[in-house]
Amino acid sequence: MRLWIFHPLVFYPLAALLALLVVGVSVQPLAWPRPAGIVSGQIEDGAIILRADALGAPAADPRQHHIVMRDFLGRAQTLRIAQIPDQPPPSPSDEGVRILLSPEQAALIGGRPTLVEVSYQPLPVNAASGLAVSLRGATPSPWVQRTSPPQAAMLRFELPASSNVAAIGLRAISPGNDQAYGLEITRIRIVPQES
Repeated sequence: MRLWIFHPLVFYPLAALLALLVVGVSVQPLAWPRPAGIVSGQIEDGAIILRADALGAPAADPRQHHIVMRDFLGRAQTLRIAQIPDQPPPSPSDEGVRILLSPEQAALIGGRPTLVEVSYQPLPVNAASGLAVSLRGATPSPWVQRTSPPQAAMLRFELPASSNVAAIGLRAISPGNDQAYGLEITRIRIVPQES
């Protein structure tokens, strides 16, 4: 006895539909890059905590590569940044990969010295030797650099006050110029300080 599902007019269209579904799922369209967007972090004890989805829509920097690591459903997990080879140290006018803050949260740190704690994991291959962080706004602001040990850790940056803050700038630092070196950022904690 022959089953109706194996009739050529039923079987081949179903096989083609199944093949399209498998190909569509395999390219993970939910994990594709997204345009830069303003994010809001969680407020905990007066600090702004940026993690997971808050790291998922950074603004690009022409001197760095960046990629948002996502799960199968497209939810942001971490942010990887890597310096493009042959780049000079960051200058105040460099933008870096920027996490664009909501106006309400940017107002909390505008005009005040700020402590920024960045938790990271080194990349398994080509780990950067340092990280620079800056408050980005309407006027150029200085970059503060720290050396990053080759294991998961947290770096603390004491940033001077800056007016009209709109973003946190990130820049991977490496003395090597032969390839891209980077870090995987897992969490950023921003604590406004008293003036």
